[in-house]
Amino acid sequence: MLNKKASLELSIRTIVIVILAMTLLGLGLGFIRNMFSDIGGLSEDVTEQIRQQVLNDLITNDKKVSFPKTEIKIGKGDAEILVVGIRNKEDEILSYKMSFTPQSAPEGAEVNAPLSWLQYNQNVHQLSSSDSDVRNIRLNIPRDAKAGSYFLTFDVKKDPTNEIYAQKDLFIVVRD
Repeated sequence: MLNKKASLELSIRTIVIVILAMTLLGLGLGFIRNMFSDIGGLSEDVTEQIRQQVLNDLITNDKKVSFPKTEIKIGKGDAEILVVGIRNKEDEILSYKMSFTPQSAPEGAEVNAPLSWLQYNQNVHQLSSSDSDVRNIRLNIPRDAKAGSYFLTFDVKKDPTNEIYAQKDLFIVVRD
């Protein structure tokens, strides 16, 4: 004959264990969600610090163009946001366009391939005298890109004459 008291005690323990497990699972998920939201906030802080560093570099070193990185090492299928600063050192308003000119690529790779990897505002921008601006450029490497080093020049050209106002070298190293 079954002991009814023992079976009732066993089912109560089971219910308590299930409730505790669900509570711990909920707390764990809440903790993980908060950690990821904090990481997103840190990412924004880092981006803002890089923007400020670029502006400081322009002013302190009296440059026309500031690129915090001249060599970008990136894997196939990866993406990265680049920040570039431009400073008008002329006595009049500067109308400019940004562009990239491919110089060399690994053997067997298309020289112009990196132009399709770069996403940025190609419109004409205006900058007051002695003013600075920070622009974002998204670099997105396709999965079928050939590994190796790609050399480009970043050009800031005056509009409408297309005269080069400033130029900076950029190396994109694609890893397997």
